[in-house]
Amino acid sequence: MSACVLIALSSSASSLTCQPAKPAAANKPNFASDVAPILQKNCMTCHSGSTHKSGLSLDSYESLMLGGKHGQAVVPNDAASSRMVEMLEGRINPQMPAGEDPLPDTDIAKIKQWIDAGAAGPALNEASHPIPTPSTPTILPEVSLVSPIASLKVSPDGNVLAVGGYREVRLFDPIAGKLLGTLTGHADYVRSIAFSPDGKMLAAAGGAPQSEGEIKIWDTQSHQLLKELRGHKDCIYSIAWSQDGKFLASGSYDRMVKLWDASTGKELRNLQDHIDAVFSVSFSPNGKLLASASQDRSVKIWDVASGKRLFTLSDASDGLTSVAYSPTGSRVAAVGYDKTIYVWDLTDTDGHLSQSLIADQDSVLALVWSPDGKTIITASSDGSIRFRDTNLELLGVID
Repeated sequence: MSACVLIALSSSASSLTCQPAKPAAANKPNFASDVAPILQKNCMTCHSGSTHKSGLSLDSYESLMLGGKHGQAVVPNDAASSRMVEMLEGRINPQMPAGEDPLPDTDIAKIKQWIDAGAAGPALNEASHPIPTPSTPTILPEVSLVSPIASLKVSPDGNVLAVGGYREVRLFDPIAGKLLGTLTGHADYVRSIAFSPDGKMLAAAGGAPQSEGEIKIWDTQSHQLLKELRGHKDCIYSIAWSQDGKFLASGSYDRMVKLWDASTGKELRNLQDHIDAVFSVSFSPNGKLLASASQDRSVKIWDVASGKRLFTLSDASDGLTSVAYSPTGSRVAAVGYDKTIYVWDLTDTDGHLSQSLIADQDSVLALVWSPDGKTIITASSDGSIRFRDTNLELLGVID
């Protein structure tokens, strides 16, 4: 009989492999078959190579034993003094896994037994052969299909409507409905679009899920590809262009927010603090701040110049899908899976929830402020578009 075991390949990578299981010595758990699967299932959201909260990565046995900014996580032969065990048992706060139910006693006991037995790593004879990703057969449609719409954006002058779909962006005259051109060659769905402030360029973001994020920058007149930006380790869900035209920001399923130099395409900063997918990013009107909204139920406000996280707005009860600054920059609003609109008043150092309202029958997927700041517009997964004033009173609905 064979079993899948997690085996550390090096100090920076792990791989899931299938091979014959070997009987373990009595009361001596094996790292690869007993301990690593527990860590993989419960701890990798916060302690992978791309996130490594508190400086601790659990991607491999070597990185686990290296520890983090608080020192050793595992003290061989002494489970009681190992910081990992202390946090799993709640003897050090916060109890791990953060924000989740504690591990079963049997899992904690297995980890403690492994540590008390010496915390040995994978055996040298446990060769690793990565399991290949299952291939998906190509199914050809019997009729021609129109690419589904994944994103929309109107140019600053209102003369171009950009429609993001599967591997393409279609450009339309929004008044005449005439197709102006098609921008092709994208890896997957184009999930977010941003025009430069002068309307001369268009950034289209997406990428291949679980593989790589992708941003293509196009000339809106010639339809020529100008730059390709890569760096995210998963698909990008949101992109924004600062009002001064200098910066692009992107939020990805890899939990990262990145800042890019719009003129060169160079990655400037990788902003790490979210512990789940980032679905929306928005620059303040003066371009000095950036807001990011995440599945982790928080909005984070960042200083663009330094990349420092200034503060976190954490009033939401479920994942957030969209965030937007008011035209004055004094307020920020967000929506998400809990069907609620949240509006915060901002200061230089903090934000205070001023209004919230259960605003729809289903998850709210997008939010924008009108240019005059008097109306908040939301779109829901039930297909409705709702218009509200700044007191969140309903003005109208499009079903």
